[in-house]
Amino acid sequence: MSIFGKADKTISITTNTIVKLILVAVIAFVSLQALGNITHQLRLIFISMFLAIGLNPAVSFIMRRIHSKSRLRATGIAYIIVVALLAGFLLLVVPPLVKQTSRFVSGVPNTLNNLKYQDSALSSAIRRYNLEDSVDDVIANYQERFKDNLSNVGAPIVNTAGRVGGLIISAITIFILTFMMLVEGPLWFDKIISLQPDGKKKKRKEIAQRMYKVITGFFYGQVIIAFIAATFAAIMLFILNSVFGTSVNPIALAGIVFIFGLLPLVGNILSASIVVLICLISSAPMALIMLGFFIVYQQIENATLQPYIQSKKNQLTPLTVFVAAILGAGLAGLLGALAAIPIAGCARILLEEYLSSHFPNYETFSNHNKVNQSSE
Repeated sequence: MSIFGKADKTISITTNTIVKLILVAVIAFVSLQALGNITHQLRLIFISMFLAIGLNPAVSFIMRRIHSKSRLRATGIAYIIVVALLAGFLLLVVPPLVKQTSRFVSGVPNTLNNLKYQDSALSSAIRRYNLEDSVDDVIANYQERFKDNLSNVGAPIVNTAGRVGGLIISAITIFILTFMMLVEGPLWFDKIISLQPDGKKKKRKEIAQRMYKVITGFFYGQVIIAFIAATFAAIMLFILNSVFGTSVNPIALAGIVFIFGLLPLVGNILSASIVVLICLISSAPMALIMLGFFIVYQQIENATLQPYIQSKKNQLTPLTVFVAAILGAGLAGLLGALAAIPIAGCARILLEEYLSSHFPNYETFSNHNKVNQSSE
């Protein structure tokens, strides 16, 4: 008897139970190892699927315009347009960027040497505190390190070539996967819907279409936001070119702002860093003004454009959009930040569907809230 007056109970574990637990642990371990080995491949598939969903409305539009039922032909036309735009962007951005960077690197010694003789506040400070020898030492060290880097340039070139080669292979993989998903995607969707129970087929198809609209809405909403940011950046760069007499390429830098602006929240930070550094090569005051411009614009975008355009496209509140983007960036970096908002929109649809099917009063409550929000 136990001290509580009840009979002691013994728990027996059979050999079969132990074997099953060991098998489950082994299977879980092997599965995690397998997922770890194919993480990169799964990432490429996810990116391709996201791009295919985003480009599908364009392919459907081309099919209607050319009066053709061939998705292969429409996808090919869409791909030709995308490749032409990318090639034009690279030709517009890369040559002036490389030219300005090489000019800046080679001109650093002369720039430092001229500081000793210029009539400026920094030059006066150098002469006042007798820092001419220190400037000469900096120039000598810079030239020595530049020569060392040139003599040891082999290994960095090999490493850079390896990374570039890996990026090219990944880009080609995404290119092919996206093309195949665009061509075969509707067929696979119809097959999956046909396998659903007859009583739930129509409802699940409607849910899938609503989720599809959320993803495409986010895709094109982000394009609109990036285009607005690039437009304002180009206008500002044109103005500063005229004021300071510099030769910075506004269209090329606006293209950088647009590409990185497709990434929510963090895109503007990356593009601003690149643009400010390029402006610094031509003019320090111009770089400072552009830095201030990006700080102000990012605050405005994060408080107005980003939440409200995406909340309208995804029917999410601005707070939900902001929180989803932050959590996505923390969990999976840039890819997580890009996918977090449409995933949150799809989760909202699934949650609403569950609540409306299990709680009869939820749909009436939801419609009442929507009426109040629209009246406000």
